[in-house]
Amino acid sequence: MNEEPTQVPQRGGDTSEPAEKQLTVNEAAHAIGVDSFTIQGLIQRGKLNPARSPWGEIMMPKSELIRLIEKGR
Repeated sequence: MNEEPTQVPQRGGDTSEPAEKQLTVNEAAHAIGVDSFTIQGLIQRGKLNPARSPWGEIMMPKSELIRLIEKGR
């Protein structure tokens, strides 16, 4: 039962950023003062490019949040 973990396809984002420079959806929402549904909507509309953690969780590179803020919501 020692199966190799399957690779989760990347949806975008910079996965080369260290883990300390990536936030969960909830952390990202809190950081910019919105709720997690807003972050999910921004991802679905292509305004944010998330990454995936090795365990499959959607992660938001801090650089994406900075880009969003600088561009203006």
